Amino acid sequence: MKIKKIKINSYGILKNKEINLENKLNIIYGKNESGKSTLLNFIKNIFYGISKNKNGKDISDYEKYLPWNGEEFSGKIQYSLDNNELYEIFRDFHKKNPQVFNGNFEEISNDFKIDKKDGNQFFYEQTGVDEKMYISTIMTPQQEVILDNGSKNNLLQKMANLGGTGDDRVSFSKALDSINKRQIEEIGNARTQDRPINILQNRCKELELVLKDEKELFTNKEDLQSKKEEILKSLEEEKQNYECIKNENQQLYNEQIESEKINIRNKIKKENNYKIKKIILILIFIFLITINIFNFIFIKNKIINYIILPLIIINIFLFIFNLKNKNKINNISNNINLENEKKEVEQKLEKINQKILNYELQLNEIKYKENKISEETEKIILYKEEQADIKEKLEILEEKNLCFIEAKNLLQKAYEEMKNNVTPKFTQNLSTIINEISSGKYKKVSINEDIIVELENGKYVPANNLSIGTIDEIYLALRLSMLDEISKENMPVILDETFAYFDEERLKNILLFLNKQSENHQIILFTCTNREKQILDGLDISYNLIEL
Repeated sequence: MKIKKIKINSYGILKNKEINLENKLNIIYGKNESGKSTLLNFIKNIFYGISKNKNGKDISDYEKYLPWNGEEFSGKIQYSLDNNELYEIFRDFHKKNPQVFNGNFEEISNDFKIDKKDGNQFFYEQTGVDEKMYISTIMTPQQEVILDNGSKNNLLQKMANLGGTGDDRVSFSKALDSINKRQIEEIGNARTQDRPINILQNRCKELELVLKDEKELFTNKEDLQSKKEEILKSLEEEKQNYECIKNENQQLYNEQIESEKINIRNKIKKENNYKIKKIILILIFIFLITINIFNFIFIKNKIINYIILPLIIINIFLFIFNLKNKNKINNISNNINLENEKKEVEQKLEKINQKILNYELQLNEIKYKENKISEETEKIILYKEEQADIKEKLEILEEKNLCFIEAKNLLQKAYEEMKNNVTPKFTQNLSTIINEISSGKYKKVSINEDIIVELENGKYVPANNLSIGTIDEIYLALRLSMLDEISKENMPVILDETFAYFDEERLKNILLFLNKQSENHQIILFTCTNREKQILDGLDISYNLIEL
């Protein structure tokens, strides 16, 4: 791939700017604040679109490069692929998607996939390079770290990341740690205590203990129901018995009333008979007195007067008295019998009533227990629903945990594949490049968890023992070594003030190397000095100079 032309209508400090690039070596010269980094950013954002998100920066690219005076925020770029097909991209940065034209200036924007988040995927489909890989390899921005001894570890880490994962911003160990951290925070494990899975598992155990007594609860409920049915049956029997005895009592009462009526009638009758008998006896008595008087006057029989007549009179009075008392005794006897029967009935009723009260008390007690069981049953239903909900959440957590495990496995697999297949190619290319640009001073570089460099004498030393300039040289060589692996296209190499810390010898070697690389890769070098121009002129190497 080769970039042919760049036209900027308005983008940051760049306005109405047109730039023509050659296929091989291009030097874009400009003093500080002349717009070199802006142009570098413009090229990237023409291909991938401009972000309105800050992404960890103080201000987003959209806000940073948006013209203040309302000028047209747009531009276009023309490039060719390795098959010589020509394309032109026009992008209005206010809009998400660009217009894509072919070599005949026919719009073919719809020939490419449109991603909801990232927009038109034309450049990725053409080159296979996404924005992250573009930043990690093709485009080398102006020093991202201050190259002093205190920043050495930062650059070494970027190199290890680039060699291990293909992206200098992505560390395998940090990525793995990040997944592990999220796994612990969002799920937890057997060693944690207050993570989601621990909380759910503990609550599940509590519910299991509560629900363990569920069987006993329902057994008690069945026992109460059975006992209730027995009591209701007995209660019904006692109530029926009560009614029967009550009816008997009523019958006795009725009989008593009837007996009283009969007694009254008999009493009246007997009293009437008594009165008649009394009258008769009185008459007899009068008669006897009369006889006695008559005997006393005329007959003068003393036996009759003093013995027989008094006996007869006494007998008469006794008869009357006995007759009266007999009636009273009979009445009293009848009343006593009725009262006794009545008392017996009342006692029976009282006993039955007491049984009924006891049964009703038992029923109330059963009802109270049933209400308690009902409350417990409702709680159990809620507990079961909670248990089911917890089990569902645990299943979701288990699935999520499996996803984390799978992600770690895939990451490990990708890392191993990178180390076993891709990284060796990188390190081989890297060793070739570093040997060439260091004039044989550094023969070989090996990158894994650590970065090891072979010196001229064959000795291996850790990269952190080398100078900042050497580490920077290795870092650039590593990025260049990946170019042939990232795309089916021979992608350009875009370098922004990359050699600021190179001495003359290193700069000469790297320019010779880049000139050789320009046979396959277009080189675009941004600089604010004349050093590159002077060395190239001294080496009689042709280049295309653009001044901003």
